[in-house]
Amino acid sequence: MWFLDRTARQLRRHPALLTRRPPDLDRLEALLRRYDPGLTRSGDWFEARGIRVRCTELTDRQTALAGVPADRRGAIIARNELRPAACLLLNGLASRLGGALYPPQEHDNHVDVEVRIGRGHPLGCERVAELLRPDLGERTIRHDHDLGLCHIDGKAGDPIQVTYDYPPPGWEGELPDHSVDLGIDGGDPHRSDVEVVYKAARSLAAAVGGTVYSMDLPVTRIEDVIPTADRLDPPPRAQRRGLVRRVATADSGSSGQGCLG
Repeated sequence: MWFLDRTARQLRRHPALLTRRPPDLDRLEALLRRYDPGLTRSGDWFEARGIRVRCTELTDRQTALAGVPADRRGAIIARNELRPAACLLLNGLASRLGGALYPPQEHDNHVDVEVRIGRGHPLGCERVAELLRPDLGERTIRHDHDLGLCHIDGKAGDPIQVTYDYPPPGWEGELPDHSVDLGIDGGDPHRSDVEVVYKAARSLAAAVGGTVYSMDLPVTRIEDVIPTADRLDPPPRAQRRGLVRRVATADSGSSGQGCLG
C-alpha cells in the first residue's frame, strides 16, 4: 500500500524532480546554498527560503507505489505551502542537474533571465535601453515611473521582452535591488533567441557590475537558462491500471536509500 511508504507518499503529494540516476548530493547542496546562503539541514531534509528539499534514491517498488516512471532512480522532492515556489526551484534545479518535473504539468518552459544591479547603482530606463541595443537591436521605452516598471520593447513580433524594475517614488523601507528582466514570450523558445537573451544579460551585467539569475539561481552558463529537455508524458490509462501488478512484482525487500544516507 503506497501510503505506508514515506517516499511514495511524498511523491504523490508534492512536486519532484525525477532523475535517471541518483542525484549528486554535493552538487545539489552547492546549488541550494547559492539559492539560499542560509541553507539549513534537519535529518534528510534541506531547508532553503522556507522550501524543504529531500533527495532520495528510488527502488522499483517505490516507483510502482508512487506511480512514477520505472526508469527513474532518483528524486528531489520539494515541499512548501506555496506550491509554485517549490516548482520554481525544481525547474531551476532541472536546468542545472537534468531530470524531469513530476507531475509533468509542473514543467515550466518559460525562459526568464534577471540581471540584478543593486540598490546603490540605479541606471534609469534610458541607460538600460542604451546598453541592451547592441545585442537586442533598436528598443523603445514605455515608461511607468509611478509603478517603478518600464517596458523596453523591440519591434513588432520580437519574442524577447524586457522590463526594468526599480523602486517607485515614495518607496518606504529598505530599497530593493534594481533589476532588468529578459524573457522569451511563448513556449519552446528557439535556441537562437535563448542565446541572444543570455548574451545580452551577460553583457549588461558586465557593464554595470550586476549578477545574472534565472529561476532565482545564479547563471554561469547558457544551459542554466534553458528549460530541461527531459519531460514526462502523462501515463496512459492502461499503465495506471497495471500499477497494482507492478507493485506486486516489484522488489519488496528494499525501502530505498536516501541520498543523505
